[in-house]
Amino acid sequence: MHVAVTGGDGFIGRYAVEYLEREGHTTVSVDRASGVDILDDKLPAVLEGTDAVIHLAGVLGTDELFDMVETAIDVNVKGTYRVLEACRENGARFVGITMPQVWQNVYQSTKLCAQNLAYAWNQNFQVPVSHVCAYNAFGPGQKHYGVQKIVPTFAIAGWRGVPIPIWGDGEQTVDLVYSGDLGRMLADACEFGDREVFDGGTGTAFTVNEVAHKVLEVTGSKAGVEHLPMRKGETKTDLVAGGRGWEQLGWRPEFRDEDFERTVLAYRRFADE
Repeated sequence: MHVAVTGGDGFIGRYAVEYLEREGHTTVSVDRASGVDILDDKLPAVLEGTDAVIHLAGVLGTDELFDMVETAIDVNVKGTYRVLEACRENGARFVGITMPQVWQNVYQSTKLCAQNLAYAWNQNFQVPVSHVCAYNAFGPGQKHYGVQKIVPTFAIAGWRGVPIPIWGDGEQTVDLVYSGDLGRMLADACEFGDREVFDGGTGTAFTVNEVAHKVLEVTGSKAGVEHLPMRKGETKTDLVAGGRGWEQLGWRPEFRDEDFERTVLAYRRFADE
């Protein structure tokens, strides 16, 4: 199978590309870093000959995107439309990435719109569509600057010996899923196309306080934590995957302590930045 991965040079995209290539598939990365933007008119030509497109390109953020709403709409919604049209023209399958719809913010709004667009292209133009619902992804290579993500943010604070910032009381739960498992799930989703949604989570819930404690143990930090007000666009929510699609795939992601420890250790070199 020949698979294009938009955002293929990004965090999750690299894991999807690596898994696909290990399994013997050919890939092409469609990424601004490599000179191809999903909003470019040349996108259909770039995707010509592909059997499936894993669409990961987008702008991320929670409170950050309230300051760049139009950009988020352009990239996350209009960009998805462009990819869907290219899939339609080339007879390719579409695999999107979504997330649990639990908050009212710009990112979740654009992702929901993108998912509904994909369903419209499936119903009206017979584009095969499936989605992976990503929970709290972590792994080496995730950016520790810009958009705040739980493991990089906590790890950097731990290695710097400063209090780990926790928004809210920390009793809200997260479902930590290793990026390698998400890459595999996205690749496997290419075999489907009837609006399936696969839960990219483990079904194991950790409180944010528990995650912070794990990071403090790995880093040896004695600085503890500091509790801050919830960010704009977030509310206290318990997240845990329910298992959609695991039976169809024949496997499920698992939380592994060694993956978590290896990830936290990977951020040690950034402590002095």
